[in-house]
Amino acid sequence: MTDKQHTGRLAPIKAWLGGVTEKSLRNALVIILVTAALSAATAYTTVGNIEVPIAGAGDMIKNASAVIAVVGTLLGWVLSTVIYHGGARLLGGKGSLNRMFALSGYASLPILGQQILRFVYYPVLGQPMSTAATTGLDLFFDAFNVFTVVTLILTGVAVMINYGLSGRRSALIALLPTFIVIALGLVTMAMASSAPTQTNGGIFGLRPGG
Repeated sequence: MTDKQHTGRLAPIKAWLGGVTEKSLRNALVIILVTAALSAATAYTTVGNIEVPIAGAGDMIKNASAVIAVVGTLLGWVLSTVIYHGGARLLGGKGSLNRMFALSGYASLPILGQQILRFVYYPVLGQPMSTAATTGLDLFFDAFNVFTVVTLILTGVAVMINYGLSGRRSALIALLPTFIVIALGLVTMAMASSAPTQTNGGIFGLRPGG
């Protein structure tokens, strides 16, 4: 099947994202901020279930977890978009960085849905907290679950629209931040002498903070 046939099947997505312009950046920022707020709320609540022997340290850890969740979400959006822009430019694409910020914000709507489910699944239903990935397989499930795969598809289409690149090149660019995160995660795990036991979040990626 040709590249044109593959991208042709994405026509409804292309039509939707095609209407996202630089003027849509404010709405994209709202999406990211709501995602960050939900991530912070989930982190704050789940970390609260950990017993801390030092008096007063529990609140400090909960607040720090919430702040890290917010900063991580915002930085993830900014850095990923810059990587998309840089990668597209290297491959000959021409497009607006501001529009890419808006497009990547809209493309992250599945991640917003993921955070809503995490917020309900853990604090409301009282499920036990899971820690970060400790094996390469866990890292894979964190990076490629239902929500992130849909987000990658939307991001690939966004890159294609903004920079006028082919479907294959756009898909490669959309995967660049994920490849970087996986590589860094593997290096970190290789350097770590020990790690806490965790419960796999599975293909739906319901592990907090991932």
